[in-house]
Amino acid sequence: MAGKRFLIVDDDQRFAELVALTLSRYADCVVSLGGGDAVLQFQHHLRKNEPFDAVIMDIEMPGMTGHEVVARMRETEKSNGINPLHAFKLIMLTAHKDVKNISSSFFRGGADAFIPKEQTSEKLVSELKKINLI
Repeated sequence: MAGKRFLIVDDDQRFAELVALTLSRYADCVVSLGGGDAVLQFQHHLRKNEPFDAVIMDIEMPGMTGHEVVARMRETEKSNGINPLHAFKLIMLTAHKDVKNISSSFFRGGADAFIPKEQTSEKLVSELKKINLI
């Protein structure tokens, strides 16, 4: 799985860095602490022909929600002619378990996995294996 790139987006720096540390053996990880920066990082790496294989996204963040960030990223892929079959895999993380956020993650954002934050350490690697990312 060498050469994989993951973008980890969460406004909690300690949590984002923990996720990056956990996944660093599987991929090069870039941490972004907010929606605007995440969109810029995503666009920058796409322009450099170094797209992210996965985006691990917090839903609740100040400024832009994870859903809004994902919508911008999907639009960036579309405007750059990326075939949806080659789009980044999306893993949504949240402290909330409400059906509205889960539904929005899967149906609007095209999420491949949804993990409650309190289960991240137990489920993150296994979920990434299930969707053939690692």
